[in-house]
Amino acid sequence: MSSPLFPADPDASLRARVLARVQRSVALHREYTTVRRQHGVWAAAMPGVAARRLREDAVVRVELLRLDAGAVLPWPDDARAQELLVLSGALDAQPQEGQQVMLGPQDYAIRERDAGLGLRAAASGAEVYVRQRRVDAAQLPALEAHWWRLTQDRARLVQHERRRWSEVSPGVEALALWGDREVVSMLVRFAPGASVADHHHALDEDCLVLDGEMFLGDILLRAGDYQLAPAGGGHWGETSDVGVVFFFHGALDPVLTKDSTAASRSPSGSAA
Repeated sequence: MSSPLFPADPDASLRARVLARVQRSVALHREYTTVRRQHGVWAAAMPGVAARRLREDAVVRVELLRLDAGAVLPWPDDARAQELLVLSGALDAQPQEGQQVMLGPQDYAIRERDAGLGLRAAASGAEVYVRQRRVDAAQLPALEAHWWRLTQDRARLVQHERRRWSEVSPGVEALALWGDREVVSMLVRFAPGASVADHHHALDEDCLVLDGEMFLGDILLRAGDYQLAPAGGGHWGETSDVGVVFFFHGALDPVLTKDSTAASRSPSGSAA
């Protein structure tokens, strides 16, 4: 019992509030998969190429690849198409038709197996995020199949410095790499203290933190951390105390729609 002379223990009230918050976050994110930058094993995929697996199921494989200088970015036997983001170093892109293009950090490419795009690490070597489609597009959820159809069976190269960042809410900017107002792959940048409203996911959402830190509820993601947020879930309490840049692929929620996809589709297979 408390009274003005004998107040209730303030620490007990604080503990109760913190515990309730943690329990809510655990319940909301129970089905999420988070892979920390320090976890996982790098294994030789082929000479000059090492791989660290982030996610794999019958439809999609997501992994990080480290390529020695001159190494060719491989095609696994079961990969029908690849989406990739350069994390460090550089890739020499050699389209079947068109000029040679150098892809540096945060540059992006999509290629179908038969699209005729070769990718080779430059003299600096390269580390690359790769999301591989393992089935025909017709076997995918409708929104994801729609996104792959936007490539029209041609290779796509995006040099991000040629695109503009768009402010989508105070302190939050987005740079669309490929997609439309339904499904998109993009870079997102939070200024310190920025946040976005709670939102749901119509598709599985792959997210890789490139720089800085962010909170998703009580989950702290740092540079190099990966998270798969399943369809039907969402993100709550998405904020950054220190600023963050991250890549994600998924359904485009209204919290990130303000003019962010106006230039996402390139009319050709050349760099855009």
